[in-house]
Amino acid sequence: MIGLSVSDDGTRCSICGELARPGRSIRRPIRFAGQVRHYVRCRECGSLSLDPMPSDTELAPLYGYEYNSGDNDGLRLESDPRAVDWIMGIVQSLNPDRFVDYGCGSGELLRRVATTGVEAVGFDLDAAGVEEASLSAGCTAYTYADVGDHLSTADVLHIGDVLEHVSNPMALLDEACSLLRPGGTLLVEGPLEANLSVFNGVLAVASAVKLGRPVEMPPYHVHLITARGQQRLLGRAGLTCDEFETGDTAWPAPGRWDPLLVRHPRLLSLFLLRKLSGVAFRFASRKRSDRIANRFRYRGTKSD
Repeated sequence: MIGLSVSDDGTRCSICGELARPGRSIRRPIRFAGQVRHYVRCRECGSLSLDPMPSDTELAPLYGYEYNSGDNDGLRLESDPRAVDWIMGIVQSLNPDRFVDYGCGSGELLRRVATTGVEAVGFDLDAAGVEEASLSAGCTAYTYADVGDHLSTADVLHIGDVLEHVSNPMALLDEACSLLRPGGTLLVEGPLEANLSVFNGVLAVASAVKLGRPVEMPPYHVHLITARGQQRLLGRAGLTCDEFETGDTAWPAPGRWDPLLVRHPRLLSLFLLRKLSGVAFRFASRKRSDRIANRFRYRGTKSD
């Protein structure tokens, strides 16, 4: 089953690590690489994972340099919901010798960090994309295959919107943390797509209305994670948790009203739905807001 890893005592959820008790999900299945793949829910943490899980070989071609580009007829979409101000504030307060962005994409964050005088280094999957990111940011970037040459060199390590894309997020987290020096700071952020938000609830109802017909699209997010699942996943990394915060962003809908939305019924629907979900988040209690938030950020410290 996907989203599960095999251990001596049975199969475990790839997110929370608990012995698997998989449940059904009404999320629409995805047809990819000649197979229909369903999301399976972990009864322990509530996160969803594709079954069968695409292999690394199947997923790798999805993430070239052009992954984040797109043409929306001039509409401004919040394609990068990362908490850049939060990251930059931590970088400026710690003044590290080396900042590493694991999953650096276009290199925009590297460029921002480098303006503070900190050495900024990136890692990503695609060799061509890494070269373009290096040129764009004016910083050095490597492929994941080069991680072994840079062990324990990072004072601050950032992983943004990466864990949900890979078949084995724990293995990726372990590999990334091998770059971090003892006493170093880990920053992680990403989506909470299995939380019980208004937005996710409407998507689930839409799936039911469509009778679970498969979506013909690449599975960019092979795991849809809850806040509880994300906390457990990060807890398995063995770092001291200094901060875990949840919030609500416009992603993946347009961030603000634009008259052009009337020409795009799907984007207009997403915009209105995100606005409704945001209102629900603002009026929720603190305990409840963690369950309906759509983003998280984490700060942890690696033991000496």
